[in-house]
Amino acid sequence: MSKPLVLITGATGHIGFRTLVSALQAGYRARVSSRELARAETLRHAESIKPYLDSIEFVEVPDFLADGAFDEAVRDVDYILHLASPIPTPELAADVKKHLLDPAIKGTVGMLQSAAKSKSVKRVVVTSSVVILEPKPGNSAAGPYDLTAIPDADKVPADEWIAYRASKRLAYHAAEDFMASKKPTFDLVNILPSYVQGRNELVTRKEDVHNGSNDVMVDLVLGAKGSRPRRANTVFVDDVAKVEVLALDPKLAKNGDNFIAAGSPSGMGIEWNDVTQIVGKLFPDAVKSGILPLGGDQETVPVNYDVSKTEQAFGFKFAGLETQVKSLIGQYVELASK
Repeated sequence: MSKPLVLITGATGHIGFRTLVSALQAGYRARVSSRELARAETLRHAESIKPYLDSIEFVEVPDFLADGAFDEAVRDVDYILHLASPIPTPELAADVKKHLLDPAIKGTVGMLQSAAKSKSVKRVVVTSSVVILEPKPGNSAAGPYDLTAIPDADKVPADEWIAYRASKRLAYHAAEDFMASKKPTFDLVNILPSYVQGRNELVTRKEDVHNGSNDVMVDLVLGAKGSRPRRANTVFVDDVAKVEVLALDPKLAKNGDNFIAAGSPSGMGIEWNDVTQIVGKLFPDAVKSGILPLGGDQETVPVNYDVSKTEQAFGFKFAGLETQVKSLIGQYVELASK
């Protein structure tokens, strides 16, 4: 019997690549979809992928928002891991509908529409975010949560972070509406990561280590002073990838499940400035040489999430801050020392 085939979108991104590796290591065959086939096929050269070259294939989907965009990509696949979605950057604020809302919402619904045309798809796992969670009145940030509020897409302001949050919530509800109205034969599971930290194997220059969600931690140890308070609940990228792949197993996750992926212990938030102390302990030579100048400061808005459901379902504990720092800052030190 051949290995199950999983379609993965967003595999050239931070979480997506780690999820691809995790899926291959778990024994799945992978089909990677990308807007640019040539860019996706560079993944063949990554060290983590080389042992699995006979288990990976690539398909080009030039326009994720086109009608039937994923029809060919989903052909004969058993599972789908949908991770492709824009991350907030200042330049996207110029047109949040075009750059954030539409890709998140239409990209997710389009994937579900294509999956519904296929008789082979058993489960779709969508990567959302903890930003969709709102504590119910009278409860702490750890939960229970209210998922009923739906933003007005026409009134989302030109702010990349507000628009990102709206895009994730609107995409979540659009997927729920699709499942309720179309009643496809496949299951839908949502993964809700917090601020993802850790080594990105695809990065080869120290200047690029702080891209995406790795930005605050790297900038902090390089001496940056935060201009505003930042929410602080981080999660190790390898753990997010592990949850993504484990969620494919119907014995561990059921249709409609939402799994929070957040820092430990028990989803507790961190203090950003604690990173400095950890770096001093783990990388004293890099601090002494000036590779890691430290001296940064970032005011923290602590946030914790209830991850007990995720940890119980999948049988592991999320790694703490020190593991994340060792992975991420370790990569920066390696590249800076070359």
